[in-house]
Formats: sequence, structure tokens, C-alpha cells
Amino acid sequence: MITRQELIGRATELAPVFASRALAEETLRAPSDETIRDMIDAGVLQVVTPKIHGGHEFDLETMAEIIAIFSAACPSTGWVSAFYMGAAWRALFYPEQGQRTLFADKPYLLCSAQAAPIESVRRAPGGYVLTGQAAWSSGSVHAEWVSFTAVLQEPGEPPQHRVFILPRDQVTVLDNWHVVAMRGTGSNDVRVDEVFVPEHCSAAFGDVIIGATPGQALHPNPMYHLPLLPFVMTEVVPVCTGALRGAVAALRQRTRARQGTISGVKAASRQVPQMRLGRAMAAVEAAETLFAEYMRLLHRPVEELRDIGIRADMKLRASYIVDLCRNSINDIVRGIGGDGFRDEAPIQRHFRDLNMLAVHAFLDIDTASETAGRLALDLPADDPLL
Repeated sequence: MITRQELIGRATELAPVFASRALAEETLRAPSDETIRDMIDAGVLQVVTPKIHGGHEFDLETMAEIIAIFSAACPSTGWVSAFYMGAAWRALFYPEQGQRTLFADKPYLLCSAQAAPIESVRRAPGGYVLTGQAAWSSGSVHAEWVSFTAVLQEPGEPPQHRVFILPRDQVTVLDNWHVVAMRGTGSNDVRVDEVFVPEHCSAAFGDVIIGATPGQALHPNPMYHLPLLPFVMTEVVPVCTGALRGAVAALRQRTRARQGTISGVKAASRQVPQMRLGRAMAAVEAAETLFAEYMRLLHRPVEELRDIGIRADMKLRASYIVDLCRNSINDIVRGIGGDGFRDEAPIQRHFRDLNMLAVHAFLDIDTASETAGRLALDLPADDPLL
């Protein structure tokens, strides 16, 4: 049985390999087959899979540390690894039969997902029929499963938001991932047309939001009962702290090596580059410390975490960390010079990626702070993700 430290050691060994592939995978617009194979062979993808399904069932801190290690090397690789590791946790939304299906032949799940509901779902004998298209399906290129959400509207009944999972061969992946950042994630649009999904591959989204699906109730480990958004932040925030950590390491190396082309003065001997590096070092330490506190707060009783005020506070904390990372990387790039924006330079990649991640619907500081402010003023929250 592998230990936590051994698994983190394997991730650390892979990091320079992933860094060496970052530019090629940006051009590919997806992780390479070799990168996905390396993750599988290292055994990292089943980090939080329940032992009953063949996984390690390590804690969320272990998963987050591995994600941060990969993200320091390549944010796109870290993002996809986060989706694939977290997919095993999200598989527990579904009833026992669905879980047995999903983990039938391996202890991990190569599953892409997206939050926005598709256009159409209707009931059918034994399940549902889906039709529609959704954007931002991260990891879609290597996915073996794809998750969708849709709102079921039946006569005389209130709308019911549901989540579904279905095999990749029933989904059309559209090759349209053309973006300025996070290029290596393969976050293409996905489409289904009149596809049947059995009942055991669906769950009520209201139960998912608070971490109370019948499938989750099958597992005693408290981490499997967390509300959705506080869990999701354990996947995505370490991509940002890891990316900033990688940028700070690159800045230190670049400051040591850089020399003025006209003046001939070494950057490392000048006060401004020294100060900028010092600020960056402080920022990444602060971001990681705040995230460690976020993870500590997840160990409160699940009943507390299900309170909407607590969930809003957790989202605000996570979004603030990401905003701190964005502001720091933006300060860093002010001093990297023109060469720092060459394709092969890692800082410019982390700069683009962090700025894109910071406006993600889950991570946007404006939305999170508005919701927290509304609740503080005794106004109702209007964030559908809470």
C-alpha cells in the first residue's frame, strides 16, 4: 500500500517532466497522451477514491498538494489533474449501482464536467433523455465519461435541477478550444442529442449542492459529505497557488540570470527587481497560508458547512486567495522584460493562466464578495452555485 508521502514524491518527480511539455501541450490545446499516462502510472488519480472502490482514500490536503505541484510546473496540467482526481469524489453523487458502473474496471475516473445546464431533459422509462450543448468541459479530450446538468420541468411540478453522467462514446466533443490562456486543458464544448441516461447515473443537484445525495450517504468518511462548492475549491484553488509558486521560482531564476542589454547591469544587483521578488515571495506564502486555513475549516462538522452563510464565507475565502494570486502575478510581469513574454518563458504562461482562472464563475472575487456582502446586510443570497 502506497503512503501519502510516496504519492507526493511521485508527483514531485513528474513536475519537471510536465513543465518540459507545457509549450507543446499549449500548441496541442490539450494534455498529451503521455501526460495522462504518467498520471495513471503514478497512481495519483485515485488519491481520494474510496478504498471500497480501489482507491487510496487519502485526505483532501493530499490531493490539493499534488495539484499544486503539477500546477507550479504547468497550470493547464494541474487543472486537468484536479478535474480527474476530483471526478472520483463527484462519482459518489450517484446511487450504488451507478458507482459500481463508474468504478467497474479502474479506481479512478477520467471525467470532464461543466456547470451550466444544457437545453433539454425529459423523463423516459428507467431514466432520462438529454439534448443540448455545454461549454468549458475541461479534460474532454481524454475523458471516458462526461457529466452534464439540466433542469427537468414536468407538468405541475417545480423545476428540478439534476446532474447526469454518461460514457464519452455517447457524447460529441467539439474541437473548439481556442483561447488565450489555459490552452492545454482541452476544455472543448460537448454535445448530446437524444441520449438516454439511466436513473442510476443521475442525482438531484439540490442534494449535490449540500453534499447529501443517497450515494454520498453510503460512505462514512466525512470528506465525502462536503457541500459541492467547498469541495470544488479544494481542486481549483491549489491550481492558482501552485501556478503562483511556479512563477515565483521562475522569477527568482530569471532575476539571477537577467542582464540589461544596454546598461549591462545585472538585474540581481538592482533594488527594484529585489523588491519585486520579495513581494512575490511574500504573496505566495500568504496565499498558501490562507489556503491551509481554508482546508482546516473544512474539518468542521458537515452540518455547519451546509449553512449557506458558511458556504458563502468559504467561497469568499477561496476567491480572495485567487485574487491575491492574480494581483501578485500581475506585479511580477511588470519586471520580466520583453524576453519574459516569449512562448518558452513560463512566467508569461502563468500570467495568462492565472488571469483567466480568476474570472472563472466559481472563483470570481466580485461575485463572491457581493454574495457575502448581501448576507452580511441580511439580504438573500442570489448565487445559484451556493
